[in-house]
Amino acid sequence: MTESSVGVLAPITSELKGNSRLVVLLGSLEGTKNTSKKLSLIPDVERLRRGLFIVHGYSKIHSLTLEGQPAISFTKTREIPSFRKKVEDVYSNRVYAIVSFSFKNPTAKQKKRVERLIRKTTGVRLRPGVILFPIFRAKERRRIIGLEDDKALIDSKEFSVLIREIGGNSIRWSRLRIMNSNGSHHVRQAVENTFVRDKHALEEKIRNLRERVKDTTVPIRQLQKTYTLLSRNFRELKTKWILAEKLWFYDAEKALKRIYNLLINTRRIITSEESNRMK
Repeated sequence: MTESSVGVLAPITSELKGNSRLVVLLGSLEGTKNTSKKLSLIPDVERLRRGLFIVHGYSKIHSLTLEGQPAISFTKTREIPSFRKKVEDVYSNRVYAIVSFSFKNPTAKQKKRVERLIRKTTGVRLRPGVILFPIFRAKERRRIIGLEDDKALIDSKEFSVLIREIGGNSIRWSRLRIMNSNGSHHVRQAVENTFVRDKHALEEKIRNLRERVKDTTVPIRQLQKTYTLLSRNFRELKTKWILAEKLWFYDAEKALKRIYNLLINTRRIITSEESNRMK
């Protein structure tokens, strides 16, 4: 299931105030079903969509309900800590934004556009339709991501706007910090899962292209066109994940080099096949 295939969002404008928390349940639909039902029955718990809740007046009963369920809890904060500040738990010291989105009966074109948008953001997937973004101080943001009018990657605000422009619904929360003790572990897992998903998707397309080269009925021009498209996809992937060490403390450089080498070898195969057909 892709992010764009989940149910439509209700027109909710809930805000986090006081000791309210935004709770994101992690895992499969089946794995979160029981916890989701239990949370929905507790007073002052607002179900925003599948796996996403606002808990007003967070208390022990909510903690007991979430016990054993992979989840991340967030609360509002005013302070944005310095990116350069050295701490043991880098994820708990960060401030985040979350965008939750959905489409009603999405088209194939909408799904494709959403997937490409996500690849071009600074965010990572927490669950279908829920994207987590890092937030920086203004000077650090310009240094890492770029200027507002010339930035390489899309931030949470722009992503939320673009989702609406292509016919989706979105809710955005900003200046969030992690509250539960194992939240940092889940964030790192989300970072890794997002990269693996992006990487595998591109690798699979490259391998499919290499198989098509063996089919002599496929025109060389068509193979070259597909290769050009995959090269563009790789540049997008590289732009995001080279910055991942600063954005998410995640080193993707070796994996990116492997994909690059796979692309270069594929280009050589296409060139060699073109020469053989001209003989």
